[in-house]
Amino acid sequence: MSGSEYGMKRHRRAMGIALIISLLAAIYLNVILITALAGTENGEFCPTCPDWTDLDGWLAKKDAYEKAEMNKMLQNGQNSGGQTSGNQPSVSSLPAKSPADEYPESSLFVDVASLSTTATAGATLLDVRSPQEYQSGHISGARNLYWKDMQKSGSLDTDLAASALCSAGINSSDRIVVYGGSDGGAAFAFWALSYLGQKDVGLLDGGIDAAWSAGIEPDKNIPLVSPTNYEVRIIPWVLVTPKNLENFLNMSDIQILDARDFADFGMNKLTNSALPMTTENLFDDAKIKDAATLKELFDRRSLNKEGTQIAYGTPEAYRLFYSLKLMGYNATLLEGDWWMNTEWAKSNVH
Repeated sequence: MSGSEYGMKRHRRAMGIALIISLLAAIYLNVILITALAGTENGEFCPTCPDWTDLDGWLAKKDAYEKAEMNKMLQNGQNSGGQTSGNQPSVSSLPAKSPADEYPESSLFVDVASLSTTATAGATLLDVRSPQEYQSGHISGARNLYWKDMQKSGSLDTDLAASALCSAGINSSDRIVVYGGSDGGAAFAFWALSYLGQKDVGLLDGGIDAAWSAGIEPDKNIPLVSPTNYEVRIIPWVLVTPKNLENFLNMSDIQILDARDFADFGMNKLTNSALPMTTENLFDDAKIKDAATLKELFDRRSLNKEGTQIAYGTPEAYRLFYSLKLMGYNATLLEGDWWMNTEWAKSNVH
């Protein structure tokens, strides 16, 4: 074999080896890239691609993924003999969540067990069920104010509400504990009283069913009350109206939460920045979930206590409003569905 032929074979062999190495490198790089984009080893979860059909599930997976990544970083630091940063807590020192965590605005939460304690001493119990339900049995000493008597055409009417409060013998300075049935009327009454300027209002967790389950005996005696001259002191920012909606939306720190079920949210929403927050995630029947659970749900949506949250999608939004206030957020409420006819309504159906 001549020297030139031998040299050509060596050259072709070298080129072949280089080609194989290049292909292997490309395949390896592609695998790494796919894994990085997916965010997990199995490539099934994308931490930057929200699943709007199951937002809470996606957010929970995102939290788990981020915690797993933090644990890996901490373990790698320990295994390499290094020390974690002074600002980086170790896994064992991370605070554990407890169902016993207190609500930031604990005065808004009233447990059945506290009805016979000094915590509710001097408070006026307000049963907002229908007169028929109230007369069939109520918590002893409770007064009746049917929540629908505060409404006109399904929305709060200030004059009707003031009249009903006067008839129930309520003063604007009273400590009020509201309770109702399973129809959401108590949450509406809580919001309505907040809007009317009642400074001290609490909601009985679980309503009348929780009272009966706790062994409280139904009372059919109707307490005698003297009518009052209820003084309305409207808190304007607690209600979003057609006149002030634009001002709210122009706020730099506004956050919008849709309390309707996901099927309705999938049809349309108030601006593209609205996030779903169904109340079935916040309540077990009529009992609100513990503070740790609520905190986790709101933290997943990056809610800012320095900002303002609009709860819309009544009647579900009344309970969302209560949940936000209980957790210390600066919540307001948009009542009704008139927003659907504004320029800020965004349809998801094309």
